[in-house]
Amino acid sequence: MIIIGAKGHAKEVFDVLTIDAPDSFYFFDNVSADLEDSLFSYPILKTTEQARSQLKKNPDFILGLGNPFSRNKVYNLFLEYNGNPVSAIAKNAVVSKSAVLGKGLNIMPFAFVSADTFIGNGVLINAYASVHHDCKIGEFAEISPGAKVLGNCEIGAFTTIGANATILPKLKIGKNVTIGAGAVITKDIEDNAVVIGVPGKTIKYNVPKI
Repeated sequence: MIIIGAKGHAKEVFDVLTIDAPDSFYFFDNVSADLEDSLFSYPILKTTEQARSQLKKNPDFILGLGNPFSRNKVYNLFLEYNGNPVSAIAKNAVVSKSAVLGKGLNIMPFAFVSADTFIGNGVLINAYASVHHDCKIGEFAEISPGAKVLGNCEIGAFTTIGANATILPKLKIGKNVTIGAGAVITKDIEDNAVVIGVPGKTIKYNVPKI
């Protein structure tokens, strides 16, 4: 198995895993220049050729990156290498039996995913974040630590909800939106908006990427 990443978030993902085959466990980072050869005594693969070789032996991989677009890029690369995206779900996270879960998720310690939610591929729901009943979370979105998405909301793909932000019920947040830490969102937000404050106000727009 390979964790994609060898920096901060990858370390946190590592801590929620149960490693059944330590002899075939690796980290992957072909971007950072300041890495050692191993992390927590496990080898770091530093080229796509090395990763591809290991995927032929064990196709499972887990996302260990925080940026939605970086997650998507490497996720798709590993799919091209016939990799199999696996979710990392902390044992103390609470996930409803009726939640529909995509592939390649990170659901971190003490996160809460409620009834009849839909969580798209590659989503990161960080520690103590909560996604309440009947919400839809688009692919590769990031729900940061302590953020709350209240019932019947829709969060677009590649959107980041900042730490301790609150999305009030029945709202639609567009794609590639950035919600600042601690913001309280009281109305629908259009694609690519950057929103901060209480109540949340749009201050600028992200460059459209999707």
